[in-house]
Amino acid sequence: MKQVINIMKALGEENRFRIVMMLRERPLCVCEICSVLDISFSTVSSHLKQLSYAGLVESQKDGRWVMYRLAEDAFVPELLKLIMSRFNDTKQLEMDRQLVLKATPEKCSALLRME
Repeated sequence: MKQVINIMKALGEENRFRIVMMLRERPLCVCEICSVLDISFSTVSSHLKQLSYAGLVESQKDGRWVMYRLAEDAFVPELLKLIMSRFNDTKQLEMDRQLVLKATPEKCSALLRME
């Protein structure tokens, strides 16, 4: 029961929910998530830590990037599908999805060098 409560707590925060929905598209690095949500690197890292603790996301080092993806547990996609079947207001999620499709770690790296 504790795992279910941790999952619901993790998904109960708007930015964490948006992160999980973005990860349905493809694995993302922290800077890609930052660029979509327009929040700080440390805040995104904190959200990812909580999502990981809840068992919703996993990370993997890929060269100089750490890529985050949805957990491979079959429960996670099923849960998200159920949530989305009851969720009517998808405008923000669709805007996030479009930004994710345009984002790349290389673009994030270029932006970070400019700062």
